Amino acid sequence: MKKLFSLIALATIFYSCEQDTQSNTPGFQAKLNNMYWRANDATIAIDSDGGMTITAYTAYESVVLKSNAANVGKYILGTQDYFSNHASYTNNLQNTQEYYNTVAVEGPAFNLSNMITGGTGYTNVQGAQTTGGSGVGLRVATQTNAGVVTAISVLARGTGYQAGDIITIIGGNNNATFKILNVQSSNGEIIIEKVENGLYTGKFKFNAVNAFGEVVTFSEGWFYKIPLGL
Repeated sequence: MKKLFSLIALATIFYSCEQDTQSNTPGFQAKLNNMYWRANDATIAIDSDGGMTITAYTAYESVVLKSNAANVGKYILGTQDYFSNHASYTNNLQNTQEYYNTVAVEGPAFNLSNMITGGTGYTNVQGAQTTGGSGVGLRVATQTNAGVVTAISVLARGTGYQAGDIITIIGGNNNATFKILNVQSSNGEIIIEKVENGLYTGKFKFNAVNAFGEVVTFSEGWFYKIPLGL
């Protein structure tokens, strides 16, 4: 009974946070390292190439979300093309500026791309070893059809990988390959859910890293009816 009550209470809190965002227009909020964070204001700019930049800020902090388009859709962060889609967080809380960004860095593999080549002669394996790229230790589960690898999932993330690394799955005829999209300390997504009368609504989450390898995590992020800046 206590467990059920806790789940109901947690769901109520999340719903209340979403409703709170929607009752304040524009609204921009998230969890920063699991602590509630809310911007004082937020605006959107569209660049000459059609990319979108959301800037949200408090007195001493700012969050920037950048996507290569301003259309409804999902934009993946921390990839090899991090200039087009990225997020950053800056704070001056201790009179010293700290800057975190979803730049491409080395680390444990996080998201994997679809297969580049499915290869031949493979079977379904839990924990297939891999080779290639800049890191070591990545292992994947494979799903196959007639010897061709059709899907993969991470079982062990390894270490030292970079976004864009091309990885070969050991097994079969050693010719199935895929790409690492991003790594554990630098990843995320921006989802534009609705654009209506110049107002943008959606979700976001990301891990960003600073020059010392320290990571900040923004989770359960929402932006609601953010207007285009003048």
